[in-house]
Amino acid sequence: MLVFCLSGASCPRQFRAPSTVTAPVVLFGEPSLEQVIEVINGNTERIRQLQTTDATLAAAGVPALKASLALERPRRLRIQAGSGLTGTELDLGSNDHVFWLWTKRNDPPAVYYAYHHQYSPTAMGDILPIPPHWLIESLGLIELDPAAHYQGPTRLGNGQLELRYTVGVDQGGLTKVLVLDDQRGHVLRQQVYDQQGRLIASATASAFQFDPVNLASLPRRVEIQLPPAQMSFTLQVEHFVINQLYADPAQLWAMPRFERAPPVNLAEPQVAPYQVGVTQPVVRQQSRLRGTAWRRLIGDFWRQ
Repeated sequence: MLVFCLSGASCPRQFRAPSTVTAPVVLFGEPSLEQVIEVINGNTERIRQLQTTDATLAAAGVPALKASLALERPRRLRIQAGSGLTGTELDLGSNDHVFWLWTKRNDPPAVYYAYHHQYSPTAMGDILPIPPHWLIESLGLIELDPAAHYQGPTRLGNGQLELRYTVGVDQGGLTKVLVLDDQRGHVLRQQVYDQQGRLIASATASAFQFDPVNLASLPRRVEIQLPPAQMSFTLQVEHFVINQLYADPAQLWAMPRFERAPPVNLAEPQVAPYQVGVTQPVVRQQSRLRGTAWRRLIGDFWRQ
């Protein structure tokens, strides 16, 4: 990549907004629901792709890992993390067909995956209480349906507004709560509740920076909590490349293969390992993931 840049070719523009560039005020007085939706969706629409190789992933009581993140809305996501001493420790991702999770400390060793249409919070809630592409939303890249039923915006004080809404039964009938800056529209906090009213995921975003070229804001720090999986971690980003992926898409969105870590379908133990280009499951007997294996596959790095 260094040779490519020095040759005079165009290099990806990194988002390093100076501290003096602040996001403009886009909400005034008592904003209407329509105005809030327009601001949130507008920010999201201006960020189609995102990539960084200069991030850290940290959990309480364990060393921080160097991380890379790439995404392409609506479902493509790749997070890899590791250290110079131990190599890659985590590979979590999603493409148009499947999502996957691998950690070096999985027990038993495997690349756990499922097709998007197979996702079930009932079956997978202990390890993935919410679909992996929600991590895209955790960065504030949310698409709100103007036709959905909302409560709010409600003023909370301290310069914050709250918006509540429920997604369809096909998505689990989840209730989502957004807390946003009442002037700049930054999504400061997200909470997701299941049908029983239990908190299953939350994201707290901070250190927002405004990109004056793409006219969009992004947080450089996001704290994620997934209570059903007993997972809690923080993603810290130094800079982003916006709307210009510099990795090979064929590799970036491909489910990885690891030696002595066979693919195992989380949703259907009868489904054969995922094959590139195959969009429908192929039947083959596999062992079922049972009992404490749900917990063990998380790995020591991601326990609270």
